[in-house]
Amino acid sequence: MRVFLITSKLNFETAGGSVMDVHLKAKGLLELGHDVTVVTAFSRANNITRRIPYKVCEEFVPYKGLLGLQYGIYRILRKYEKDADIFHIDGHMFLYGGGFYRLIGGKVPVVAFFNIKLNSWADTQGNATNPPIYHRIKKSIRYFLEHRFGAPIANHLDAFVFNTPMVEGMYLDFGVAKNKPRAVIEDFVETKRLSERYEVTEEQIKLRQNSSAPITIFSTGRMIPEKGFDLIIRAFTLLKNKERFKVIMSGGGPDAERLKNLVSELQLGNYFEFPGWVEKTKLYGFFKEANIFIFPKWWIEYGSALLTEAMAFGSACIIPGGGALEWLTGGAALTFKNDDFEELARQIEKLGDNQKLRIDLATRVLARSRELDYKNLATRLEKVIKFIS
Repeated sequence: MRVFLITSKLNFETAGGSVMDVHLKAKGLLELGHDVTVVTAFSRANNITRRIPYKVCEEFVPYKGLLGLQYGIYRILRKYEKDADIFHIDGHMFLYGGGFYRLIGGKVPVVAFFNIKLNSWADTQGNATNPPIYHRIKKSIRYFLEHRFGAPIANHLDAFVFNTPMVEGMYLDFGVAKNKPRAVIEDFVETKRLSERYEVTEEQIKLRQNSSAPITIFSTGRMIPEKGFDLIIRAFTLLKNKERFKVIMSGGGPDAERLKNLVSELQLGNYFEFPGWVEKTKLYGFFKEANIFIFPKWWIEYGSALLTEAMAFGSACIIPGGGALEWLTGGAALTFKNDDFEELARQIEKLGDNQKLRIDLATRVLARSRELDYKNLATRLEKVIKFIS
């Protein structure tokens, strides 16, 4: 089958989870015997620094704004429809253009993938800064128009794939994907390759948790206030035996200096390391060293390829509870209430005091990560594609 995956860009130098997700979808479908092409809509942002086994077609959508973007994807679909048997598009960006393409007679089935909310939706977590009233009014108008006119157009897409049940629920509430073929398929990560390359096994986990002194806590990501790294720092102030722990907080971003200053003000400099942004190999070295991985804050509906990687390294995880991250781990992690650094501190101490619990949680998330390997997920995506083709 000739599969075309249409995305915004392929930038492997600063690749986030979404770029690697598309890459591994293409790679996985290719390994299943399909002819795969990735089309990038904003190709000036491409930075393809690795060998890739699939074809790449670079497009340069010049249009701005919601309508311009949808027109741009519509033109791409029309351009490649004679060469494709199935289109897979980034749903949150291209859902209306993809739906319009099918509405007015586009011949090739389109499956759309969604991993985040639409820009017109309100922030469900209070993570975003409250914008000026003009922007709030503008956003409300856009929400009404997309809900009233956009959703019916989007529902002409042939199938919908969501990376968590919570994201699926958000779109169903908006009126998208009801009574349509849909599936929940997690973010694509090479979990098996990571575990094998870094020799992460149940025995290695036991050795790591048995021999560690001090207990290493690891957290990483782009340092912005919305990611809640300060929760870890504030939780650390409450620990009774701080000398038992050290914290590696990796990543760069606009909030990095504030976090470092906060550590200094609280006189915690002896316990915290800030290596900044690091290459993947060094990042993975931190993962392998860590006894505990903390994901301090996230949108409650969203999954995380980063957490999936931590699971592949067999880290005992502490995450916000009651949402997609807890679902992703299959319940094999300690949780705390959103923004509650006091409960986070209690969970850190619980893991620090209980070596057996650390080993149990680490081995369970390792087993869960093997289920999430991209090869398994590609087989599930293939079933969706074959169903609508």
